[in-house]
Amino acid sequence: MTDVPSNIKRAGEEAVERYTRLRRDGYSHNWAEMCALQQPPGLRGTDRAVMERRNNGEWLDDMPAMQARNLLARAKKAGISTSGRYYMAGLADKRGPGDPAAWVDSASDIRKVARDRNLTVRGIVDVQGQQMPPPKSKPLSDKLVKEMAQKEIANNPNLKLKKAGEIKEMVIDKYAPRYKK
Repeated sequence: MTDVPSNIKRAGEEAVERYTRLRRDGYSHNWAEMCALQQPPGLRGTDRAVMERRNNGEWLDDMPAMQARNLLARAKKAGISTSGRYYMAGLADKRGPGDPAAWVDSASDIRKVARDRNLTVRGIVDVQGQQMPPPKSKPLSDKLVKEMAQKEIANNPNLKLKKAGEIKEMVIDKYAPRYKK
């Protein structure tokens, strides 16, 4: 016998019987599911696909209670209304659940945040981020090089014996940012 998916079990005995009969008769899973639930399959990129089992906070039931309370408390502290919204950690910035843009309620929300933040998203919604050129390296200012050289000499008095040019080179090698070319 075929395993019955949980969404069909939740629909009741009649849906389970219909699904089981159709699978036994050789129909595909997708067709049997559609007939058993009496609704078309969820399509990628639709609001239904994004918010299925998430709209009324059911998704919080699948995580430990303490974690769910913490997540909601952080959002509330940031002034975010979580009603009818779902937290997508992959969209969040360093604020995590305190990031209002990470709480979505539609496929268009996901697309907008991904485009605004130049993220590549794969799943129910697909968005391709743009490849950014590497940052351009800027030389350290003379003032900063001089300050860092003084600190290096203070930490290692033997450096006084070296020439000023050598100390400058050492400071630049140690502190200047390096970017791959």
